[in-house]
Amino acid sequence: MKKIFIIFLLSFGCTSIKKSHLNSSVEISVKSDLKAVIEVDTSKKLIGYASGVYLFHLFKISGDDRFGDGVSYNQKETPFFERLFSLTHSVKSAAAYNAIRTSRADVIMSPQYVIETNNWNPLYKQVKVKVTGFPGKIVSIKNL
Repeated sequence: MKKIFIIFLLSFGCTSIKKSHLNSSVEISVKSDLKAVIEVDTSKKLIGYASGVYLFHLFKISGDDRFGDGVSYNQKETPFFERLFSLTHSVKSAAAYNAIRTSRADVIMSPQYVIETNNWNPLYKQVKVKVTGFPGKIVSIKNL
C-alpha cells in the first residue's frame, strides 16, 4: 500500500504554463492637412474673467463651471500630473470661455493672461484670471 501511495504521489506533479506572444506598441498618428483662414479684428479687444476658490489648495469650492475645451497655452503638451494639480489651468480655460462667449468670436488671437493668486490663508487659495486678446472669426478651412 505504501508503494502504491508513493507511485501515486510521483505520478502527479505541479505544472506551470506560461502563454505569451510577441507584441509591440501600436503607434497611431493622425495628420490633418487643413489650414484655417482667420479674420482678426484688431480694433476690438476681448476680455474675459474667471476665478476659483480651493479648499486646502486642492478641492474647488466656488468659481466658474464652464470651460473652453481645446485651450492650449504653449506648443508643448502639459504633463498629466501638472494638469491634474494645476489650479490655474482650469481657471484660465474658464476665462477664455467667458471671453469667447461674450464676443461671438471663434478664437482668441494673441491671448495674454494675468493671474492673481491669494495664498494668505493656509486653508484655502483663491485664483483670479483675466485674459485679453483680439477676436478672430474662422472664414474658411481649406485642404492643403
